[in-house]
Amino acid sequence: MTRNPASTTPVGASSEPAGESAGAGPQVPVGSPRLLALHGAEQPYAWGSVTAIPELLGTPAAGGPVAELWLGTHPVAPALVEADGARRPAADLVGPLPFLLKVLAADKALSLQVHPDLVQAAVGFDADEAAGLAVDDPRRRYRDRNHKPELIVALSPFRALAGVRDPARTLAVVEGLGTPALVAAFRPLADDPAAGAATVLGTLLTMPAGPAEKLIDAVVSAADRLHRACGRSPAGGEAEGGSSGRPALEDPTDDGEDDLARAADLVGRLAAAHPGDVGIAAALLLNDVTLRPGEGLFQPARMLHAYVAGLGIEIMATSDNVLRGGLTPKHIDVDELLRIFDPTPSDAPVRTPRTVADSPGGLLLGWDVPVADFALTEAVCTGGSVPVGHPTVLLAVEGRVEVTATAGDGTPAAPLELRRGESALVAGQAAVTLTGTGRVFLAAAGRRPA
Repeated sequence: MTRNPASTTPVGASSEPAGESAGAGPQVPVGSPRLLALHGAEQPYAWGSVTAIPELLGTPAAGGPVAELWLGTHPVAPALVEADGARRPAADLVGPLPFLLKVLAADKALSLQVHPDLVQAAVGFDADEAAGLAVDDPRRRYRDRNHKPELIVALSPFRALAGVRDPARTLAVVEGLGTPALVAAFRPLADDPAAGAATVLGTLLTMPAGPAEKLIDAVVSAADRLHRACGRSPAGGEAEGGSSGRPALEDPTDDGEDDLARAADLVGRLAAAHPGDVGIAAALLLNDVTLRPGEGLFQPARMLHAYVAGLGIEIMATSDNVLRGGLTPKHIDVDELLRIFDPTPSDAPVRTPRTVADSPGGLLLGWDVPVADFALTEAVCTGGSVPVGHPTVLLAVEGRVEVTATAGDGTPAAPLELRRGESALVAGQAAVTLTGTGRVFLAAAGRRPA
């Protein structure tokens, strides 16, 4: 079987075929399950890692960045299955899935961004349609009517920005950097702790080019001074293994470092990847967290967030609706971003895995999310058999396991072996069991509300 990540769904996920959950599309009969090798679509975005995804897949690095591997039916980059002697789009067998599973490898920070809720997405899509904007127009804000909640689970230490940080902590960081223009821009947090982040964000994103350039230069200089005072190289300096002065897929800070030291490191990293971008200052509004391997981060609608560095498994609702606010050369619509952005302070929505099921053959772990579009679990197989419910996509990240599937009437599918970096699609309704030693992520549609 050709190396390629695969993903399978969690115990407790919807028992309906994924294509039926999503709506339309051809379906394999319920009594005829099939296990098919799945081949994801690579995305060579500039912020990606050159080595992380090829290492997972067991393929040589091609020299350019590989940012994401898509394992789903999204029309932009659909995954293919091996069926009947040929490769076909997965949607031919299971219809359009309501979720998209990805492997994500960030060596540089992604854009500051917000995703709409369902109502905002529908209104925004209709407005773009009425304006006559083509779906592939770079000015287009809404490419579909769906929301885009996301969950990422860290495979390596994974640094991310998520949610508006407690204003008092942010103000302490801003004052610690000692830049008068930055202090002035962030003053609304003191005047209105509950919603001042929206004013700060609007001020930064609409700042004229000249003042913005001076502000960012001053902030970067302040961050460098802090690093030098701590006896370190500037955070934005070149170093082996990453463009920001520290290896991109390692924990960027020690557990004992405080908010100010962490902010100085962040500024240097962002400046190295996005020099002069006013999003460097805007990023200071957010909680800065490093996920340990196995921890997850859930991104609900309207939460400002960005990924900084790391390797992880991401699952999301099938949508391409992104409102960007900086750290990107792509289109930014400040008014629309501020319209859907939630400025309410909150903790970063970190999710600790819980044990879904325990059997002699291993564990099933899951991450709770309040959406029905997807469910993600991980099977930790220790040598015996592990029943994993009714997944749709499977992705092995360690070891070797045999996958078996049986329909409700007892009809079995031909078994399939998965090794590290390989993935599979379950076509048809079937109960799946894993046997062997390894780790496999399982993706499926989530439970519908009662």
